[in-house]
Amino acid sequence: MKRCGYCGHPITGDAVEIAPESASGARPTAYWHRDAEDCVNADETATGVSSPLRRLLSRL
Repeated sequence: MKRCGYCGHPITGDAVEIAPESASGARPTAYWHRDAEDCVNADETATGVSSPLRRLLSRL
């Protein structure tokens, strides 16, 4: 299972692979969600709570 290096939540589906800067392999390959909206959705799924701004914008 891949975890997002930005938000820390599991990634389902496609991920952006961030290659390590060290040639020796001292750092593992990192992964990010494909776009920022996927990080927000993963956070809401994990916590069950949406951000205050998201709740406000959903009422418009």
